[in-house]
Amino acid sequence: MTTSGHLRHVLSENPVTLLATGMFIMLLVMALFGPWLAPFDPLATKADAALQPPGGTHWFGTDALGRDIFSRVVVATRLDLGIAFSAVFISFIIGMPLGLAAGFFGGWWDRIVSRASDTIMAFPLFVLAMGIVAALGNTVGNIILATAVINLPFYMRVARAEANVRRGAGWVEAARLSGNSDWRILARHLFPNALPPAMVQVNVEELRAQTRQVLA
Repeated sequence: MTTSGHLRHVLSENPVTLLATGMFIMLLVMALFGPWLAPFDPLATKADAALQPPGGTHWFGTDALGRDIFSRVVVATRLDLGIAFSAVFISFIIGMPLGLAAGFFGGWWDRIVSRASDTIMAFPLFVLAMGIVAALGNTVGNIILATAVINLPFYMRVARAEANVRRGAGWVEAARLSGNSDWRILARHLFPNALPPAMVQVNVEELRAQTRQVLA
């Protein structure tokens, strides 16, 4: 079965997957074409239209300054997705190597990575993110940094668990006997095998990051 045929089969057999795919495509369209799709100027204020309830003209109502909330949501999708994707990407490229090394080598490396992960998770994550932004300043870059920091432990733990389970596998020993260094085994053998659970975590953290942006 071809890739496109397999994709059609999965979407047709699982309504939840089809719905999620449709919603994701809708978000991408809003992110790419939001300024042209918004029915009103998201920054335009109108005092006589303040705090209107949802209706035919203003689908989501208006805020205290009379700005159309639906237009603001549509236009803000690009920024929200950018923050979410950037934060998850940074967490992934930092957390995965650290977790793999901790699970594979153990010892002091494992203790340092595990304690760093435990320290971050000792705080309420949303409160920690707000504290980082408050300390560094309310900018897009600092929001991305704060979101990346609170996501790091999840990737560290997933990667550490995968490496810890697989480091004694026969194919790892075979790779070592073939002359591969430990770092090459991590990069060429353990990392690809740790990707499936990591990709699940990427989707979960992407959803969390977008939810935090909506709540913010």
